[in-house]
Amino acid sequence: MTMNINEKKALYAFGCPNHQATIQRLRLLTALTPDPRTKKFFLNLIVKLSDDDMESRYTDFYYDVRIEMESTFFKGRKYEP
Repeated sequence: MTMNINEKKALYAFGCPNHQATIQRLRLLTALTPDPRTKKFFLNLIVKLSDDDMESRYTDFYYDVRIEMESTFFKGRKYEP
């Protein structure tokens, strides 16, 4: 599956290794979002993640996205309170 960078960022921020929990969380975000463009964005992401064969390979896909995001965007950054 191909995802753009914004979809990967949303999955990085709101996703978890559990497929059903991630879908449920994205549905709640869609319900709480007042902006129509953002609602459409989250709904499109839900449709991509709700694919039949995606459920079986979601955990591996999720960890691949986490590794990619951490190596690309958070390289060399350290958490400083």
